[in-house]
Amino acid sequence: MQIFISWSGDPSKECAEALRDWLPLMNQTIVPFVSSQDISKGERGLAKIASQLQACSFGIVCVTRENQAAPWINFEAGALSRELGESSLIPFLLDMPIKDIAGPLSQFQGTDSSSEDDVWGMVKSINEKCESSVEQDRLRKTFGAFWSELSDNLMRIRSARTSEESVPGRDASDILNELVGLVREQSSRIGVMEGAIRSSRNVTSNYTITDPREVHISSEVEDPELLARRINAVVRKVRDLIGRQMVLNVRKTGYGVRFECDPQCLQGIRDVEDKLQALAARYAIGLDFACGSEHLVFPPF
Repeated sequence: MQIFISWSGDPSKECAEALRDWLPLMNQTIVPFVSSQDISKGERGLAKIASQLQACSFGIVCVTRENQAAPWINFEAGALSRELGESSLIPFLLDMPIKDIAGPLSQFQGTDSSSEDDVWGMVKSINEKCESSVEQDRLRKTFGAFWSELSDNLMRIRSARTSEESVPGRDASDILNELVGLVREQSSRIGVMEGAIRSSRNVTSNYTITDPREVHISSEVEDPELLARRINAVVRKVRDLIGRQMVLNVRKTGYGVRFECDPQCLQGIRDVEDKLQALAARYAIGLDFACGSEHLVFPPF
């Protein structure tokens, strides 16, 4: 079973990497994905993350006091909950009790990483969802044998974080002034980007973290015939790039076009991925390639 482990910030990343190494010890069919470790040099990061979000059967979000409101970690949590459902997404709390979690992540059943019983419950839930689950008595013995390894790693991460926080910081007024400047700068940049997008494509995003099912991109004024022409043009160009005989089926999706391809053309798609990404951006149409068990996604941006 594939598990997507989400993180934001250095302590959260170290926690995700510790889980990545430890979880397969519980059940050998577990295959964790952590972006800091599992995206090779030269791979398109966003495309790999998008394909993994679709392929994974379970999600873990490594949460700290600092990152629980981070936009990226809440975006991945929303995408995971849309794909998997709330019962298959677990916030894994590194340095805070469950009662302190706030915001969108509070709707999910969290796991206190300092509690052996809580982590055991998470392991049991993951094992039950595996296609080949381990008998519970044997799983309990394995967990008991390796719990200290994970616990010691998490304690080291917490201790390092505590040591950093004990160093005297800057004056509070300086920090607030810097934050105000950064917020203004980011707001200005976002405003420019949104204006450019509206003027060129009239595209609006209706992403809502509290209701992930509403995630979609829509065009309010585009003529359906013009959209159909763009889709047909993209399909023709894709067939020319990867070989017409390799495309077994084509269908329109809510975000673009899905191509069901012969698994043998997977390498051919990777060889022209820059051209495919350029096509997706040029025509503002997402491209999704299903090659057997492998998925490659090229978003329209």
